[in-house]
Parts: sequence; structure tokens; C-alpha cells
Amino acid sequence: MNKLLQVNKKLLLFLLLVIIIIFIVTILLNKTDISLNKTVEKKSTGPNFDIINPSFTINNKQKISVKAEKGNFISDQKILLENNVMFKSSKFKIQTNKAIYNKLNQEVNSNELTRFQSEGTMIISEGFEITENGNIIFFNGRTKLNLDKQASK
Repeated sequence: MNKLLQVNKKLLLFLLLVIIIIFIVTILLNKTDISLNKTVEKKSTGPNFDIINPSFTINNKQKISVKAEKGNFISDQKILLENNVMFKSSKFKIQTNKAIYNKLNQEVNSNELTRFQSEGTMIISEGFEITENGNIIFFNGRTKLNLDKQASK
């Protein structure tokens, strides 16, 4: 008999078993990777903002209190204030939906519809900036100024 045709049956069975085990392990590892990817894709059900009802004061000659419904830290120095943002002092009130506050120089800017109210004056604009620690207010974009004649008397 030819020696090449004689195959060791135990060796052949062992090699076949090793190949099957490697195949099964590969399939199981791939299934685990797929299930881990699905876990990562789940969205967070928590709030998508950093601060709930932020409230603070800009200190200058007249104190300006700042309130909003939520806020997000943009950087170490900047906070994005959103939803019913209000800047209020003893002389005026500014309302907008979104504004960015810079803690370092206590400046604020917004490109959202803004409503400014003071005694006898109402200004509606497309945005505003508060500069120099709250001492100067600029109104940006289209601006409508209403003066109440009754209040000025």
C-alpha cells in the first residue's frame, strides 16, 4: 500500500475540530461587536443642556440680573443662554430667546429677535450686544423704536 494514501485519522479529526472551533469563535466575536455598536448608537434620554435655570448678575454702575431656562458651556469663558432669556435692571428689561454671555469681560451678544423695554421706550431688534461691563447696549439688524408720549410727560 502507498504511504501517501494512508492518512492518520486522528490527526485529520483533530485539524477538522480546530477549524470548526475557530469558525465558531469568529462568528461569536462578530456578533458581540455588532451588539456593542448598537449600544453606542442609543441616544441619551437626559437633558441636552448643562445648566437648568441659570441666574447671575452683571456688575456695573447698575446691576443687571440675568435669567434663562437653560444654558450650555461653550468654553471656559462663554455660556450659551437659551429659552426666555431676560436681562433686567432697575432701568430696563431685555428679552430674547438665545444669547451668549462672556464671563471674562461680562459682555453679551445675541442674533435673535430682541425686545428692550424701558420707561416710555420699547425697542425691537434682530439682536443686541451689551459691552463694557453692561454700560453700553448696541442693537443689531432691523430695529424698531417705539416712544410712548404719555410715559415721557
